[in-house]
Amino acid sequence: MSDVNLEENLLEVEGEIYNIKPGADKAVVKYFGEDHGYRSAAEKAQAKFERETIDTTLVKDHIKCIPNLLPAELCQSLIEEFEGDSEGIQHESVAELLLTQVFTDEIDAHIRSYFGSEYCVFWWSIYKIESTDEETGYSTKWHCDGGPEKHLKVITYLNGFDEHGSDTAYLDKEATDKLKEVGYIFASVEKRSLNIEPLCKKLNVDYQPMGVKPAAGDTIIFNPFEIAHRAKTPVPGKPRYALNFCLVPSEIHWKTVAEQYYFPAYDCQDFRKFAPIVKKITKDQALDLNYVEVGLNFQVENLQHARFIIENVIKTPKPAWLLVNYLERNDPTLVSITSIFDLLRFIKKVALEQLHWEKFLQAEWLDALKDISSFEQNFNDSRSRYSQADKPNPNAIFWPSPVHEKYPQSKFEILPYVRKEPIMDLDTPIGSAGSCFAFEIAKYFQTQGYNYVISERNDDPNSGVFVDGYQPGDELVKFCANYGIMFNSPSFTQLAEKAFGHREFSKLLFQNETGFFLDPYREGVVFSSKEAYFADYDKHIAALRDTFLSCKVFVLTMGLNECWQLTDGTFMSRNPRENMFHLVKHRTLTVQENVDYIQRFFDIIKAHNPDFKLIISVSPIPFLATGRAEEQHIISANCHSKSVLRVAADELVNNNEDMYYLPSYELVTECIEDAWDIDHRHVKSETVEKVVAMFKEIFVR
Repeated sequence: MSDVNLEENLLEVEGEIYNIKPGADKAVVKYFGEDHGYRSAAEKAQAKFERETIDTTLVKDHIKCIPNLLPAELCQSLIEEFEGDSEGIQHESVAELLLTQVFTDEIDAHIRSYFGSEYCVFWWSIYKIESTDEETGYSTKWHCDGGPEKHLKVITYLNGFDEHGSDTAYLDKEATDKLKEVGYIFASVEKRSLNIEPLCKKLNVDYQPMGVKPAAGDTIIFNPFEIAHRAKTPVPGKPRYALNFCLVPSEIHWKTVAEQYYFPAYDCQDFRKFAPIVKKITKDQALDLNYVEVGLNFQVENLQHARFIIENVIKTPKPAWLLVNYLERNDPTLVSITSIFDLLRFIKKVALEQLHWEKFLQAEWLDALKDISSFEQNFNDSRSRYSQADKPNPNAIFWPSPVHEKYPQSKFEILPYVRKEPIMDLDTPIGSAGSCFAFEIAKYFQTQGYNYVISERNDDPNSGVFVDGYQPGDELVKFCANYGIMFNSPSFTQLAEKAFGHREFSKLLFQNETGFFLDPYREGVVFSSKEAYFADYDKHIAALRDTFLSCKVFVLTMGLNECWQLTDGTFMSRNPRENMFHLVKHRTLTVQENVDYIQRFFDIIKAHNPDFKLIISVSPIPFLATGRAEEQHIISANCHSKSVLRVAADELVNNNEDMYYLPSYELVTECIEDAWDIDHRHVKSETVEKVVAMFKEIFVR
């Protein structure tokens, strides 16, 4: 049984090499008996057995010979039919005839007495063995069959030993058990041995092969799991023909099973596939309960499960009703349908058959096929969601755990992105806007050799305009133009509207305590006089326009979800001063409002600059203060704010071809172990370096 995953050793005895797999016999017993349920099925069959039994040596010896079971004429006829049409002889009508010929009352008595129950026929075949099979055939080497402990084979020889010299050689139970104990019996099938006499001598196993020397029509019943055996090859030019049946315990008589539940398949079959079928061949009355039982490995356990799938997948009522009705009438226990894959094949087969003759329902059946196709696509998609196959970053699926047994990984060792989007190089004109975190990114763009667009400086000390954090003549600017820091998404919209004249804005000037003037739309920009403000106004708007026309890539950092709206409907870029509260109202924006504002910003610029691409990030910098303290702690309010902005960013990127997401928020908050400055609000310069390095890895060719 090659599925049993045990270590295989090599043992050399007198020049013969034997493959040994200790413990394989116990593993096979567990594999089929417990894991696939054959033991409980046999026990249930025994508990419900009602017929009489006989004393038979089959119980002790695990093998029994029944002479002259089939007449020689029938045997010869089968050989001729097999040679004349090896495929045609596999037809069910042939099996129906042979079942009644082979499973006579005599054979039936021995088999039911061995099992202590009824039984069913799993598969049947006609085998032809030739002299050339000795070296290449699996069955010609000493072995036991991998399968349930309780199963039988019935072999009827169609031509005799006197003709071909072939036989079924076997060892007794005691010798077989010793070979099982050492681990020979269930080694890999391709490594079985023809000569095990040296091995038996070394193990003190009584090696006395026996045989039946059958005549045409003779039959043996034996348990191929319990006694070691091999097919002795015939003499050259004289093949051996044999009729084979495989049996397992069942609650129901084999005839009833073949007629109502399961008809034997042709050729050797996999016991694993038959296990769910055996469970359904039962005397138990189906529970009259309206429930859906979903089995393991996509098994369809009851009719309600099949009905649930059909009725919820096939949207057209008539085909769905016909399919359910067919199952209820013809296969209520779903013997022919053990898995979702069987059910899908059944639905497609029926649908395709109907297309040939039910002309008036052709459209409905075509719709049913479309529904099944859609269902299969969704099914495959669902199954692959947590699979590493075809994922751009296989490590992106599961949360990194440093204590994982097989794949330990720390979140501090990763960059939280899935795929690279090489949309630019260092010569590509790039700009940025947003919160103070956006300024940190802008600074690194300028120092790392990016083509950072600068449309407006403030190098005239007599201009009356002061930009926070910038002195005339400084090498590094904070932003492309002096629009200052912005924390909310409406402020970005207003930048684009101002730049291209899409909206009239009131010229609002607020005095501060020092006598200087503030523009509510330009946080961090201060004017010494009203004249300075007016002199700068049009120049600043021209610089805005030049920025958006020049940039091919723009990094926008969304900061906060709370904002302050002026009475005319516009928004301040940050928070109001004491003399502003009579003109503002606190707002908490929804996901959709954030999406709409950033979308308008993008659309306005894109209309004037078709090459414009937008990279969205969410600032990791938390609130300084919340305006929702009557209902939210600042930490909770900050979490809500970042969550809304993060969802909005996803919506925007999903809806637009030239929008991308930079996971700077995730990198800082989750993947950098020591990211924060001493105030726990601002980040260290090393943190920003890592963000920009990730930016380069994702976006720069």
